[in-house]
Amino acid sequence: MGEPTKPGGRSGSSAKGQAEDSAEWQISPAPIGFGGGFVTGIDIASDGSRMVCNTDVFNGYIREAGETRWRHLLRQDNLAPTDFDPRPDNGKVLRAQVESGANNGTYCTRIAPSDPRVIYTAWNAFLYRSIDAGKSFRRTPLPPKAFLSDTGPSRRFNRSIDVHPRDPAQVIVGTNGDGCYASTDGFATFRELKLPGTGKDFSGTPGRYLVAWAPDGGAWVHVFGVGLYHAPMGIAGQLLFAGGPATASCLVVGKDGAVYVCEFRTSATQIPDALHILREGQWRRGKDTLNADQVAVDPFDPMHLVWANENSGQWWQSFDGGATSIDFGNERRGAGESKWLSDSGKAVFPAQILFDPVRRGRLWICEGVGVNYCDLPAKTSDPVVFHDVNAGISEFVSTCGLSAAGNPVALLGVMDKGVWQVSGDTEKGWAYSPPPGTIADPSAVAHVRSLDNASDDPDFVVGLFQQDGSNGWSSDWGRSFQSFPPPPGQQNWLPGGDCAVSTRNNIIIAQGNRGSAWWTKTGGLRTEDWHPVSFGGYSPVASWLNAYYVHRDCIAADKTRPGVFAALVNNIYKLPNNDDAIGRDIAGLWLNRNGGEGDWEHRIKGTLAPLGAQNYTLSQFWQARLAYVPGRSGELLYANCEGTNRYDQLMWLQDDGAKIKGLPAYRLLAFDFGMPAPGADRPAIYFYGTHGKVQGLYVTFDWFETEPVLISRFPNSSFDYVSAGLGLVGDMSRFGRCYLGFGGNGWVRAELTAGHARAAATQNPPLSASRLPGG
Repeated sequence: MGEPTKPGGRSGSSAKGQAEDSAEWQISPAPIGFGGGFVTGIDIASDGSRMVCNTDVFNGYIREAGETRWRHLLRQDNLAPTDFDPRPDNGKVLRAQVESGANNGTYCTRIAPSDPRVIYTAWNAFLYRSIDAGKSFRRTPLPPKAFLSDTGPSRRFNRSIDVHPRDPAQVIVGTNGDGCYASTDGFATFRELKLPGTGKDFSGTPGRYLVAWAPDGGAWVHVFGVGLYHAPMGIAGQLLFAGGPATASCLVVGKDGAVYVCEFRTSATQIPDALHILREGQWRRGKDTLNADQVAVDPFDPMHLVWANENSGQWWQSFDGGATSIDFGNERRGAGESKWLSDSGKAVFPAQILFDPVRRGRLWICEGVGVNYCDLPAKTSDPVVFHDVNAGISEFVSTCGLSAAGNPVALLGVMDKGVWQVSGDTEKGWAYSPPPGTIADPSAVAHVRSLDNASDDPDFVVGLFQQDGSNGWSSDWGRSFQSFPPPPGQQNWLPGGDCAVSTRNNIIIAQGNRGSAWWTKTGGLRTEDWHPVSFGGYSPVASWLNAYYVHRDCIAADKTRPGVFAALVNNIYKLPNNDDAIGRDIAGLWLNRNGGEGDWEHRIKGTLAPLGAQNYTLSQFWQARLAYVPGRSGELLYANCEGTNRYDQLMWLQDDGAKIKGLPAYRLLAFDFGMPAPGADRPAIYFYGTHGKVQGLYVTFDWFETEPVLISRFPNSSFDYVSAGLGLVGDMSRFGRCYLGFGGNGWVRAELTAGHARAAATQNPPLSASRLPGG
């Protein structure tokens, strides 16, 4: 049976299109550091009234002059409901030419120079237009196109949307190899420009069409892989080939009509004098522009240029149009809006750079962790100081998290910047486990994939980090980590995976990328401390997680019984034709009562499902979660967290899997436990999934004895995708609080307001504030 339709009830009362969070819950961004992700482009209104920026992983942002923080550019209150509820699935267009990237950010955003109320942006394969300074956006008739916001190096190439300097209705829009389009009426109508197709960059991604209007109304288009085209009479005229470099990462036209193109590398080979300049019909190359990737032209002085390479290794400026250049020197970060970035030596990885149109000498830099500005000193020998302007930007990709009873600090994990310690409305910084023999680097890129803590020492945490990190342990609740040596026969731990911790000496780590699992009962501080997990005739058992990026809890430790582990194996061995074999060999649930050592008992064979269940997903080897219920010996919850099959439901396993009962929560993307309500003998369950055919964030305080409470359909008004698998953390230290993670919008915190607190031993009456447990 599929999910039942339930009349009435709390969750069934929520209508399709509901935008507001529940009045009984306060939902706000979790206080991890501002920034993150990659801010890939920026634009500033000609009168300085507002700024907009693009991101690679989710949405864009807008900030009005005088405001203290950025806001989402596209929101429930400024889009038509059909744009987000549900969001149109344009995956076939966005992934037609490259099968990677979610492309969930704004591809390019441009404010009309002659009317700052007019804004164009591309998101989710559609082109949008606002005529009221972003108060509303409406989709244009342009069909879905390949606007690839986070695929390949071209995600940070600029610009691909430009607006005529004197007419806000004349627009040029480029794509990733999916045509270049122009309109004279704000894209009420449009036509495709007659241009060659783009080539592919070294990652295999179709290159961008870069576009720019000249002050005289001429139009310029760079076709990646071909070169530069010019329409002297504007978009109504003929486009003529103008030469220049075949590949480009940046196209800018100065107020004097000079054209600047940064040549993009086609391999790791460096490009000397990469800045190409077309002035008065003659091409030349800028001096000392090694690997120049982005260039900015001063609107107050078109002979004043600044350029940078893609990894911020060199910054230069020129006061004679590129004939000569001066090195910036050692630029550094000063005080800003992000505590974790201020006054630090953290590296800058620039995308677009742009001079302020109002304040002379101010340069804006969008980059790998946000938006910065610097006021160029009058003396070129003086230091250049970057100040971040990131308040309100939350672009971290959430991964997993952890909470412990009695500990007010939650650990929230992300890609790029490891684990954040969050307490109340403050954050205490981030940490990761550096590789063996190295020390932590504040500029490191470290993705955390799994976290767990010990029953005998709750401050002891194991974390699995990749890229610039490694698998390691912390004895201070995630404030610092030390690395584990790799297991025998391996030079390094394979990236990703899942960890389960019984005691600080008893740990199991299942590696990602189809690697093997290893146990230790002696702390794991030496290579010889690690031993292969073996059962069903296999030693070591391998292929627990088929890719490093899959967030999957497949091994769980029962904290009430030291040394007891449950392990889930799904479709990991291959048939002779290399197809996955459903239910073959050792698929199912296994149990070990000796810290991972020795024999394991095969408790359930094949895919987990309640008795009599039908149409559930058989090949559950992607995102999933298996977890022992805190304080309940032998009880587990399990869910396939792919969120695609309406028959997949949350399962309650008793007696280590001897009994399975389906719970009325379907199509889950994540679940976790929270602090029990007064009088309840089991913890709260938070889940993001479907109940009563309504998808959203839910909680049950009484183990589904009554209808679960719908907290919000769109938490914090975000329509980002929830991080599948482990993107939910219930607070075990404070009743009525949880953290929900997004695929490109960080974490949000949902908190039950004091006047509406709910007890749930058997029902959900309001509690008075004086009876609200936790702190």
